[in-house]
Amino acid sequence: MKQVHKSIEAQAAKKPGMLLAVVLVAYVVIGCAMVSASGSEEPENETIGIVIDALKGNDESMQSMAISLIRDMPGAEVTRNLARELPNLSVRGQVQLLSALADRGDQGALPAVIVATSSKDQSVQIAALKALGQLGNASSVDLLAEKAAAAGGEEQKAARESLYRLRDPNVDEVILTRIPKVAAQIKVELIKSLGERNIVMGVEVLLKTARDEDAKVRQESLKVLKTIAGAKYLPALVELLVGVQSTADRREAEKTVTAVAHKISDKNRQAEAVLAKLPSVKEEGVRCSLLRVLGKIGDDSALAVLRAGLKDKSDAVKDACIRALAEWPTAAAAADLLKVVQATDNKLHHVLALRGHVRLIGLDSNRPAEETIGMYKQAMSLASDIGEKKMVLSGLANIKSLAALEMAVAYLEDKALQQEAEVAVVKIAEATSGSHPAESKAALQKVIQASKNDFLRQKAQEAIKQIKEE
Repeated sequence: MKQVHKSIEAQAAKKPGMLLAVVLVAYVVIGCAMVSASGSEEPENETIGIVIDALKGNDESMQSMAISLIRDMPGAEVTRNLARELPNLSVRGQVQLLSALADRGDQGALPAVIVATSSKDQSVQIAALKALGQLGNASSVDLLAEKAAAAGGEEQKAARESLYRLRDPNVDEVILTRIPKVAAQIKVELIKSLGERNIVMGVEVLLKTARDEDAKVRQESLKVLKTIAGAKYLPALVELLVGVQSTADRREAEKTVTAVAHKISDKNRQAEAVLAKLPSVKEEGVRCSLLRVLGKIGDDSALAVLRAGLKDKSDAVKDACIRALAEWPTAAAAADLLKVVQATDNKLHHVLALRGHVRLIGLDSNRPAEETIGMYKQAMSLASDIGEKKMVLSGLANIKSLAALEMAVAYLEDKALQQEAEVAVVKIAEATSGSHPAESKAALQKVIQASKNDFLRQKAQEAIKQIKEE
C-alpha cells in the first residue's frame, strides 16, 4: 500500500484531473476491500491519509471524488480523522466535507461541526448548520434556536430547518422546557419549532406564552396554536381571545379560534364555545370580536345571534354582525343582508351589506336562474352609486346563464358601467358558448365593436373563434 501511495503522489505532480481521480478510487476501494477481508472495522490510516491529501489538494475533481468516497468509508476512526482535518481545508473543501460527514451520520463528527457553525465564512456556517440537522441531538436545540434568532437569510433558514429535523427523541421535551427560560427572540424560534415539529403536547405552554409581555412571542404563539391545538382547547382559546388587549393580537386570536373551530367534524357545533361565552361578555370591542368570529366559522346555529345583533343600539355591534353575515359560507344570510341594504341610512353599512348580499347570491347553484337574475336586478336597483353598481356587475359575471348574459349586455351602452359590463359579457359568454352559441357570439361581437380595451377585444375574438370551431 505504501508503494501505491508513493505512486499516486508521483502521478499527482504530472497528471492532475480525472485520471488521477480514477486512481484515487482504485486505491481506496482496494484499501476498503482489504479491511473487509481482514475482518477489521477500520481502513488503514494510509487509506484515510490519501483521501485527506486529496481533500487538501487544489484539484477539484480529486476533491469531489474523495468526498463521494468518504460517504461510504466505514468506521468511527475515519470520522474522527476527517473531522480533525476539517478546519485545515479550503472553504470549498469544508463545505463539501460537512455535507459528507452529515451523510455518514456518525455523531463523532458533532464537536467539529459545532465549531464550524462559528466559522468566519458564511457558506461554511450554513453547511455546518445544515449538518446539525442530521448529526445533532437534544443538546443542539439551544445552538440552533440562538442561530435562527440572531441570523437572517440562508443562515437563518438552515438553522430553522435543522431545528425542525433533529431526530433525538428528547428534542421535543427540551424545546418545551427551554421556552419559558430564554429571551423573547429565541423563544419565538422555539415556538415556531412546536408547529413545524407538530408537538401537540405544547398547547399548554403556548396558552401561557400567548399572554407573554413580548408582542412577537404572543402572536407567534397564536399562529402555532392554530396548527397544533385540538378542538378540546376551543373554550380556552375563546377565553384567550376575550382577554387579549392589542388589535393585532385580537385579529390573530380570531383566526386561531376560527381555525380550531373548523376542526370540529360536526359543522353545527363549531360555534358552541363562542356562543356559550358571548352572553357574559359586556365590553363592546370583545363582543364585536366574537361576532366576527361567528361569521368566519359559518355555523348556522349562530345566525339567530347575528340577526339579533343587527338591531343592536351600537353601530359597532351592527357593523360586526353585517361583516359576519357578509362572510357567510352559504346563501342563508342573503335575505338578512338585503334587509339591511333596504333599511339602513349608514353609508358604510349599506356598502358592506350590498357587497355581502351580492356575494351570497352567487353561492346558491340550486336556485332557478330566473330567480337569481331577479336578485341581481334588485341589487342593482338598490345600488346608490356607480361604485356599487360596478360591484353588482362583478358579481353577475360569475353567473353562467343566458339570463345573466342578457342582463350584462344591457349595460354595454352605459358609459359609466361599460368596462365592467364588457368584462362580465366576455366572462359569461365564454361559459355559455356551448349551450347558447348564437346569443354568446352576438354578445361578444358587441364587445368587439364598442370596447376600447384591446385585451377584452382579443378575448372576445378568441371566444368567437372557439364557437366557430365547435
